[in-house]
Amino acid sequence: MRGTLLYLGRRLILISITTVLVSSIVFLLLHQIPGNAFLNETRQSPQSLAADLHRFGLDLPLWQQYQDWVAGVLRGDLGESLVNRSVHITPLLMRETSVSATVGAFALLVTVGLGLTLGVIAALRQNTWVDYLASSSAVVGYSIPSFVIAIFMLLIFGHYFFDWTQATVYYSPGWGDWTQVPVPAVALGLPYASYVARLTRASMLETIRTDYVRTAWAKGLRARVVVTRHALRNALIPVVTILGPLVTGIITGSVVIKNIFGIPGLGKEFITSILARDYNIVIGVFTFYAALVGLANLTVDMIYPMLDPRIRY
Repeated sequence: MRGTLLYLGRRLILISITTVLVSSIVFLLLHQIPGNAFLNETRQSPQSLAADLHRFGLDLPLWQQYQDWVAGVLRGDLGESLVNRSVHITPLLMRETSVSATVGAFALLVTVGLGLTLGVIAALRQNTWVDYLASSSAVVGYSIPSFVIAIFMLLIFGHYFFDWTQATVYYSPGWGDWTQVPVPAVALGLPYASYVARLTRASMLETIRTDYVRTAWAKGLRARVVVTRHALRNALIPVVTILGPLVTGIITGSVVIKNIFGIPGLGKEFITSILARDYNIVIGVFTFYAALVGLANLTVDMIYPMLDPRIRY
């Protein structure tokens, strides 16, 4: 237990350092790009432009801007939006994160649930029509990009067959209707579910041929016990290994999906802020993404000892 806590503390420190480095690099690179958000405003006098630059500290030397930004981050303040005046970035991102977390959680459920189910069924019915159907579906699902699946689902559910427009497009910043979640979540999680299915099938085929699984069958244990407790639990270790990169892919891929469905999450805020040159929000979103990726990989590492007690930290 003490070793696990020490490992957890070291990883949290490493995640913090990585997040600071990523946000610092993004800060320095963005401030090297010519122009700023105020250039998009028409009929702005030089005096007004100078006042705006002074208000946000953009007229200071770069090192002093960076120093002020770091001081604000240490206080939990990511600054103020350059476009939407008096809108503070920290509460804005926290609000948008709740939407992104909801869609991402549902997409992860689709990825893990559907992928494990198809992989286990294909392995237990090896070389049958069930195996061929599940494997072919996984190949097709993995070959189609998520944004293409999103467009097809918009056409199917919103136009041709079901006219389920309310469930496919977010009309307002509030996402309270749960029917708006499944369609973008399936579009986001389906390609990754196909990859999980293929890996689960290969891992299950290797596990069910081991001696301890044969012994479990010979002892007359029920099929459910043999499959779930003896075979699947050990076959999940390679699958859990890729969950970290998969979560990263869901986080980054959600930028495009949320823009297609009009979801008011971090992805839509990220694209809007880039187009508007609102660099303070861009830096804040990058910081959030870096922290989420680090925490996702840490969670995967914490799952290992639950599956295999021999793994210690």
